[in-house]
Amino acid sequence: MTLVPRVVGRLREQGAGDVVGTVGDTIPAGGIPALKAIGVAEVFTPGASTAAAIDFMRASVGRAA
Repeated sequence: MTLVPRVVGRLREQGAGDVVGTVGDTIPAGGIPALKAIGVAEVFTPGASTAAAIDFMRASVGRAA
């Protein structure tokens, strides 16, 4: 959990804090709230359906537009 906070921080530094960031991987349950607290919009763990990810992205784009 070292790379994601750096990426989120750099996005903010560059004025791109409104980018919808998602993460997908094997992440311990305790790590998910920490990722969301730093600005990750959604975390997709193994077994998450592609449809769920697509639905989330579509809904996120709709909110930003």
